[in-house]
Amino acid sequence: MKRFLTLLLATCCLFLGLTALTATANSLKVGVLANNPPYTIQNNSGFDLALSQQLAAKVKVIPQKSNSQLITALKKGQVDLIICDVSLLSKQMSHSQSFLHPANVLFTRHDSKTKSILKLNQKKVGYLKNNPHHALLTTLATKPQGFATESALLTALNTGKIKAAILTDYQYNQLLAANPQLVTAQDETDQKQVGQVLTKISDPKLTSQSLVVASFKKPRLQKKINHKLKQLQDNGTLSKLSMKYFHQDWTYQ
Repeated sequence: MKRFLTLLLATCCLFLGLTALTATANSLKVGVLANNPPYTIQNNSGFDLALSQQLAAKVKVIPQKSNSQLITALKKGQVDLIICDVSLLSKQMSHSQSFLHPANVLFTRHDSKTKSILKLNQKKVGYLKNNPHHALLTTLATKPQGFATESALLTALNTGKIKAAILTDYQYNQLLAANPQLVTAQDETDQKQVGQVLTKISDPKLTSQSLVVASFKKPRLQKKINHKLKQLQDNGTLSKLSMKYFHQDWTYQ
């Protein structure tokens, strides 16, 4: 009888333990930036969502409208983790090692005389507000100017309100694909058409982004996530996700 009770108690403990693990898995909430291709595409697919599903058995992805809202959600405990660029984090936040390094592209118009980093010193350079480029542009001694859309960014560049602009490599290539007139002038004798063609400003200081998974005051969870990301890197999952959504392997810096 005593042996039976011991076995019953052990079985109950095991059941409760499994239930607790399932509850923990069900409650894992991951914050991502909303509508931010290729990281989030209409909030139902994209790199961030695919990666989130790899972090635990059951994950609830919670899109946020801006980077500031993403950080606030983490601090307030509305999400357990966030996927973001390391430059957005404060010292109080824990994060994984960077596992994705999408390139940046700094560019200007073909007819611009400002085609080097040195000439952009203390000049206005545009970026998208939901991109993590403000800190980088400040480091490069420029005057960052945020815009809500690529259209507004291009308008500012074409009207001389900014001297140059920065996008991620993916965004820049998508922009050119949708606007062939920005690649080559249809009439090369038309100076207006030639002038609006975009040209890259190359400089080794234009470091890539550094994507991480971050937490706030959850050291045990962060340790588990770090271990999981290492597994995903070692088994090639991160590389496959990068190729699927970026068409390049950005897991190597």
